[in-house]
Amino acid sequence: MAAALGLQAAQAQGLLFTPGSINFSNTAAGSVSAAQSVTVEYQGPTPFILNVSSVTPPANSAFTVVDSSCAAGPYPQFTPCTISFTFTAPAAAGPVTDAFRFEVDNLGTQSITLNGSSDGATPQSITFSSTPPSPAPVGGSYDIAATGGESGEPVVFSIDPSAAAICSVTGNTVSFLSVGTCVVNANQAGNGAYFAAPQEQQSFAVTAAPTANPGTPEPVPALGAWAAVLLSSLVAVAMVLVQTRRRVQPA
Repeated sequence: MAAALGLQAAQAQGLLFTPGSINFSNTAAGSVSAAQSVTVEYQGPTPFILNVSSVTPPANSAFTVVDSSCAAGPYPQFTPCTISFTFTAPAAAGPVTDAFRFEVDNLGTQSITLNGSSDGATPQSITFSSTPPSPAPVGGSYDIAATGGESGEPVVFSIDPSAAAICSVTGNTVSFLSVGTCVVNANQAGNGAYFAAPQEQQSFAVTAAPTANPGTPEPVPALGAWAAVLLSSLVAVAMVLVQTRRRVQPA
């Protein structure tokens, strides 16, 4: 009976974690901390081997196992293994906690606690730096421009679904398709250190294409004095010829 109690006491000791937990310092959002390691060891005294049926890495993606010699299986006395972790600070500010878990036969779950903290991501904003033409006639186009935050991500333009028949955009060139209100959306993605910028819009009226102007008829040039005399002479000659022709016609 005494031997059985001694065995249970030894098993209750279980795995020894050195240090007992991993604590990462406050980290800027999107940044990755230096790796920290923990040593896992079974020191007994009995049984001589402790069996670990499974190991479970942390579920939170902020904690990454970068190196490990610890796995499921027998853990002999005084035969340590090592696990190394890094912490990637998420966009949301505040503390983050998880654990690396060992399922130990007869002892249940034993775990290494992992703690980290994030400063939080920085907001971004978008500002249009170009002004649409006025008027903006059908068939025309416009090079749109905007500046975003400091994430380094590009500002991407798209046509709002409400204006799909009014205008189109390729890269930063907006083309005017039909009469109506053109609405251009501007978006900038975030990354680990910056939030995505709130969407901004630029709206303007697309007008009908101008009709072709037939122009003003060319004025008939005024006759000069010599031309008037010539025309008068030609008319007089024509009248004489007509009268002469009438005289020579047989009765």
